[in-house]
Amino acid sequence: MKSFFSGLAFFILGLFLITQNTIVKTGFGFRGLFGSFNPPFGLLLLPVIIGIILLFAMKRQIWGWILIAIGFVTIFTGLLMGLEIYFKPTTLYITILMFACVAVGIGLMIAGVIQTKKK
Repeated sequence: MKSFFSGLAFFILGLFLITQNTIVKTGFGFRGLFGSFNPPFGLLLLPVIIGIILLFAMKRQIWGWILIAIGFVTIFTGLLMGLEIYFKPTTLYITILMFACVAVGIGLMIAGVIQTKKK
């Protein structure tokens, strides 16, 4: 158990260092192979609104739920695809330290799990 918890501590330290040296910029839009496309938000919200209308208007509500799900998936996809992630300029020592802490943490957690299963 000591190995697992020390590995968890290293893993959390490494993730903390990585997140402290990362810049995330947001911009809503779909970026793909053919360039970027920024649909109006109302256009993405339209399936959700139609789905809610269908939920209350029809007895069989499956089409309403499908449209709501499609609307939320497109909105969520657009948000995720619009994220731009950059690393701050750091020294090589700090970069090695960040990723080594994550790797050591994962290794120690795996070793701790394997040791407890053998006992």
